[in-house]
Amino acid sequence: MIRVLIPLNKEFYLFYPECKNLYESVQEKICDPNSFDFICRNTYFYLFIDENRLIGAIYYFVDKDGKLFLNGFANKKMHKLNLECLKMSLDWFDTDIYAQAQNRASALCLLRCGFRRYKENVFVFEK
Repeated sequence: MIRVLIPLNKEFYLFYPECKNLYESVQEKICDPNSFDFICRNTYFYLFIDENRLIGAIYYFVDKDGKLFLNGFANKKMHKLNLECLKMSLDWFDTDIYAQAQNRASALCLLRCGFRRYKENVFVFEK
C-alpha cells in the first residue's frame, strides 16, 4: 500500500537522506536549480513510500503567472507505482495542473495520467 508523507510528518525524516540523494542525482535532468531543502520548505512536497521503500516524490508549486505546476522524481523501475502516485496526487488540487516534460518518458507518464499537451513540452491536467 502506498503511503504519503509530508515534511510535517516525523516519519518523513526517516526517508529524508535517501530522498535528498535521489533528488540531487536527478536534479539536472528535472531542471530544478533549487536545493532539496528549499523544495521541502517552499512547495507542496509529497514523498511516496511502499512497504518502507522510497518510491519518489512529487512537489507542486505556483509559477510567476499563478499556474500550479508539478515536478517529481523517483527511483528507477517503479513506473507503475509512479503512475499511481501521480494519479493519486492529482485529486488533491481543485485547479488545472501544469507540468513540463523533460523527456519522452515523462511526457508519456503525463499523457497516461490524463494530461494533454498545452504547448511544446508543457502539459496540462484540466479540472
